[in-house]
Amino acid sequence: MIIRKKQLSSLVIIFFMATTYSFFIINRWMVTDLGIMSYGRVWPLYVSWFDFGFFRRGLVGTIFSGTNLNTIFENEYVFAIVVHHFIVTILVILLVVYCFQRSITNRLFLLGLAFSPALIIHSGYNTGTLDVFVLSVAVLNILFVRGTLLFCFLLFIGVLIHELFIFTIPAQLYAFYFLDSCKKKPFRLTLFNIAPVITVLLAVAVIALFGKTDFSEVSYNAIMKQNIPNAFNQHGLWSGYIEINGDTFKENLKHCTNNLISLFVDNGYHAHKYGYLFFIPGVLYIIILTARALQLISSRLDMFIIVFAVLFPLLAAFVAADLHRWVSLSANMALLLTLRLIRDNGSENSKWNAVICIFCFLAPFGSTDYDKPFPVHRFALEKLQN
Repeated sequence: MIIRKKQLSSLVIIFFMATTYSFFIINRWMVTDLGIMSYGRVWPLYVSWFDFGFFRRGLVGTIFSGTNLNTIFENEYVFAIVVHHFIVTILVILLVVYCFQRSITNRLFLLGLAFSPALIIHSGYNTGTLDVFVLSVAVLNILFVRGTLLFCFLLFIGVLIHELFIFTIPAQLYAFYFLDSCKKKPFRLTLFNIAPVITVLLAVAVIALFGKTDFSEVSYNAIMKQNIPNAFNQHGLWSGYIEINGDTFKENLKHCTNNLISLFVDNGYHAHKYGYLFFIPGVLYIIILTARALQLISSRLDMFIIVFAVLFPLLAAFVAADLHRWVSLSANMALLLTLRLIRDNGSENSKWNAVICIFCFLAPFGSTDYDKPFPVHRFALEKLQN
């Protein structure tokens, strides 16, 4: 009993410190010139299917609008900041509960997890997006959910929150099929067993076919101006219309491919002579996290699937330009799968733990502009220079 109390105390202290740091980053409005507008876009919390019919990325806003929760505060930025604190706290609680239940006590491992530049700290910086909601649903499915029906329900919900969720699905399916079902009994091709795959295909089809609103941009923006008057014209994408009804897949692919090429060569498209250098720390971090995960398994098939599941989020770079976000998402899949594998193998000790902790000093990696990594470090240096 005493050992369990000490374990819980260590867990709470480590994750409390990481959460506090994340909260400081969320509240950067206190020290930045932008003030509360440094949060970014708030439309995802205010856009609603009740106003515009069904469209992609509208579930969270519809819930907040339908329950009138987003009317609690007069200023929509204040509401967004409060909600972000709440969701990050939920994410932390899920991780603490899992680590406590599985008696994960190695402090180096826990420090590397809690202060990861891709997980809690990154979630505090990556405001103005739905990523923390996406990540929370993925955490539930990878670490906790065992029943098929609930697993399928969360898969469908996740895709409705944001299509980014699709890039976390290989990791979720691996956790569900390879770390649960197949270990309990031989896999049989039945409708119930393949229900998760069918759910994913159905959700993707729904988004692809019906994911845009029929409203014109003028009409749409007029309604959103009423919903978020303080955010009106404060950001190039303030209303969300372009993201909901925006570029086609082909246009996005062309834009992002050119953006990726510009990391290495001057193609006249947002070129940066040494752009690729900004991704070396993140890619190296992913490689080391994956190497640690692979230590916990022996099957070549499992190894291949884990590598695929971890790297799959990086493919988002071909359809969306926020490269540091995809690096962080990829690293998170490695972290979460490692937690699951530790549960099955019972050892969180690894030669990589100390090296992984070193990367914590780089937290957070960043979010959008690829040539502006390590935003907290840059901000601190700029303040010191001034």
